[in-house]
Amino acid sequence: MTYRVRRQCRPGRAHASSEPRSPGASGPEAQARRGRADPTSRALRVRPPPRPSPAAAAGPAARHEERSPFPTASIPAREEMTTPNKTPPGADPKQLERTGTVREIGSQAVWSLSSCKPGFGVDQLRDDNLETYWQSDGSQPHLVNIQFRRKTTVKTLCIYADYKSDESYTPSKISVRVGNNFHNLQEIRQLELVEPSGWIHVPLTDTHKKPIRTFMIQIAVLANHQNGRDTHMRQIKVYTPVEESSIGKFPRCTTVDFMMYRSIR
Repeated sequence: MTYRVRRQCRPGRAHASSEPRSPGASGPEAQARRGRADPTSRALRVRPPPRPSPAAAAGPAARHEERSPFPTASIPAREEMTTPNKTPPGADPKQLERTGTVREIGSQAVWSLSSCKPGFGVDQLRDDNLETYWQSDGSQPHLVNIQFRRKTTVKTLCIYADYKSDESYTPSKISVRVGNNFHNLQEIRQLELVEPSGWIHVPLTDTHKKPIRTFMIQIAVLANHQNGRDTHMRQIKVYTPVEESSIGKFPRCTTVDFMMYRSIR
């Protein structure tokens, strides 16, 4: 005979049941609502992952820059945009004369000025001295007139300016005009100068790149640096191309027999 023993529950204690408990009936959340939350239950909470730092999000290159103890050298963009390019100086006109391809013809012309300060006129403009200069004494534009007695072929005009010495007297805009007289001058060149210091070469050529033929050249100073009123020009040179001779050039005689016939006595 088999006996079954029934286990009695103690009073005040709920009978264990195999049925699933409803959520919220017990556990940490229910205890928290009742104000008796277990301190050890905090460890069971899922915390969000920490946010990555900006350097880690940018990549290894950014982390390397962040760790670098040396500052990165940089040029301000304002200086790059506002720094003008200075007008480069040209070659010394005497070097052009040594090549034998051009010749200075300023002495064959009549020079006149729109105005000048006493002792600073045409003589100082043509004395081959870079320490002297022509100084105007009037309103703009300041004019230099170069007139030839006959129609002359002109290839290059050379002007010497020195911003370091003249500052606000230095021309910043120059117009070059040619023609037969004062009444039919035409502008062929206009120059924008930025702090020039040296010789400025102005080619006087036509549309076919050939030297022009003219009776008159006029140089007009339209503006100066720093809005200066009067102007300084230290030297002006006018060059014409040297025409090639129709007679061929022969080498010099090197033997005594040939030297006997090099001249007629």
